[in-house]
Amino acid sequence: MLSPVASREAVQENISEYLDMMENGQEIIMTKDGKEIGRFLPRNKVVSFAAERLAGILHGNADVDKIKEEALRKKYDIAD
Repeated sequence: MLSPVASREAVQENISEYLDMMENGQEIIMTKDGKEIGRFLPRNKVVSFAAERLAGILHGNADVDKIKEEALRKKYDIAD
C-alpha cells in the first residue's frame, strides 16, 4: 500500500495510485530529499482547510473589512 507521504519520484512512478487516493479523500504530501515540498489536496479538503484556518476568527455579524484592515495593520506594523 502506498503512503500518503511520498517522494517526488514515488509520485511520478505511481501517479495513478496517488490520484485514486486523492479521489478517495486522502491528502498526499510530496517530499524531496526528505523535506516536504508540497501537498495534493482532494477538492473537498480545500474548502475544509480554508475553513479550519478561519475557525475562531469570524463570528456572527463580524465586519470583514474591519478585520482585514486590523490584520494588515498588525502585519505591517501600521500605526493610526
